[in-house]
Amino acid sequence: MNAGQDADRAAYCTVVERAARAELDRMLGDPRFHGTERHRKLLRYLVDEFFAGRSASVKAYTIAIDVFARPSSFDPATDPIVRVEASRLRAALAQYYEALGDEVVLRIELPKGNYVPLFVRAEGKPSEALLASPTVPLGVAEPAPQLPSAAVVGRRISMANVAIGGAGVLAIAVAFYTSTADHFPWKPVLSEKPTVVVDVQPQRPKDHQELRKAGGYLVHALSQFSSVRTLAQEQPAGIDVASVTGWVAPGPAVRLAGSKEYRLSINYTMANDVQELTWQVVDPQSNEALRSGVSKVPNEGGDADEIQQMLLVRLARALAGEDGVITSLEAARQITAPSLGYGCVLQADMALARTDPDNLASALACLERSLAYKANDPDVSASLAMILVATGEASTSAITGNRALKLADRAVALAPQASQSYVAQMMARFAAGDIEAAFLSGQRASALNPLDEAIPARLGLLQYISGHWAEGVRLARLAETNGEYMHHDAALTLALDAYRGRRYDEALLRLRQLANSSDRAVNLLRLAVAGQLGLTQEAASALEEVRSQMGSTEISLLAEPVKRGYAPELSALIEDGLGKAGIRLAGNP
Repeated sequence: MNAGQDADRAAYCTVVERAARAELDRMLGDPRFHGTERHRKLLRYLVDEFFAGRSASVKAYTIAIDVFARPSSFDPATDPIVRVEASRLRAALAQYYEALGDEVVLRIELPKGNYVPLFVRAEGKPSEALLASPTVPLGVAEPAPQLPSAAVVGRRISMANVAIGGAGVLAIAVAFYTSTADHFPWKPVLSEKPTVVVDVQPQRPKDHQELRKAGGYLVHALSQFSSVRTLAQEQPAGIDVASVTGWVAPGPAVRLAGSKEYRLSINYTMANDVQELTWQVVDPQSNEALRSGVSKVPNEGGDADEIQQMLLVRLARALAGEDGVITSLEAARQITAPSLGYGCVLQADMALARTDPDNLASALACLERSLAYKANDPDVSASLAMILVATGEASTSAITGNRALKLADRAVALAPQASQSYVAQMMARFAAGDIEAAFLSGQRASALNPLDEAIPARLGLLQYISGHWAEGVRLARLAETNGEYMHHDAALTLALDAYRGRRYDEALLRLRQLANSSDRAVNLLRLAVAGQLGLTQEAASALEEVRSQMGSTEISLLAEPVKRGYAPELSALIEDGLGKAGIRLAGNP
């Protein structure tokens, strides 16, 4: 739509303008509309610009400047606030009109892809006044008199011929588009989770049984992680491996478009009472060895099978865990060559680890776009649910909380064997206040993938802040034992337990290791510990980190995790420490 069309629509639709503005005022005053103040300002601005005939000039930059008070140096490529808030406004409008049901007479919609509002009657057709021809104003010549019927018939025949010809051209255009759309430069790049092909072919006949067993268990271990797609190695062409070794390879692997493939070669040996596992991750396209490693464990009278499984489980975690080799390679690839789909899932994982608002907003926008192109992607749905929880909106907005639950439930329905789906469901249920149901989801996730230390770490933190002290610590210790590195949530759980047990020096040490200016929960506890120990400089340092992210007027926002999810005893202890540090939470005297 160009500026002239905007002006025409505004000039010819005075009735619709009155009706539209009346509907806008009614909706913004309706308590059932749960849009934020930002959403209200944005919607009113877009409606005003539309009826002023300026919709064609409304871009992300102008909205950022005029509505969100961003500086003139605003760059929409690095700051997604406009895309994010527009997406949330669309969701708020949809939720509102869905709740109204039959009460709706005129709807205000914001179609995806632009910032031009649309006014729709209840039955779903654009308002007649928007489509009606303009009335002839005074002083303007009347339309030409009606043509004789013969002329009308002749015109109709001519128009029919034009319509038939136009239909043929349209059919050709559609066929051309269908055949070439995949090559258009504006088509988004959609990525899938990486594929790991486990190369377990025996090199010598005498090794085939042991290596085949090791390879089979490794495939089993990797397949429990939601972050990778695992395949066994194909049988080499022209070689009858089965006749020599008894090892029968599966059929050709199904290649997944958009999935980066990695070949994992392993060799397993037992010699001189030492079990050794060597591995190498190779890019099959370039044949480049990307990562490699060796693990050795002495038998020392232990069960050989148990030691073998322990080595293979360690390797599976090191490859496909949250900070695994393949996960890290894919995350680096997403930074250099961004994509929608699984690329946004990786972006969300990085944002959840950093917890800063900008990365969370970018991940949210990326996931929303992915969902628009691929609505039935369980990984995208699960990650989007977790991002909505991490931003805090799922706890403060009933609409957002309900959406997070629906996304998580949909992920579970689409991928019932994926542990990540249940992790998302656990977080969404906890944010909604359904604590026991959240724990059940976490237990289901642990059962599906007992190898992923991140699951007991997350579940343990939720258990602990809810007042299940012993179970929370047990799960944190389990995650600490299984993982090569201490997971953030496990470390925070142990820091909370040290604080609750008045072991303030231990708590401070753990919190310093977790130092992150964007992590509100960590900074809240660090301030409380500094208050208990009387460390003025430590408290000032923690406070400065908070202010660098939030501003001095928003310190009370640190109270949110305490007021929302922490058990009363834990809340009281933290508030006591904050009081000694000179911090008063909002609502306290």
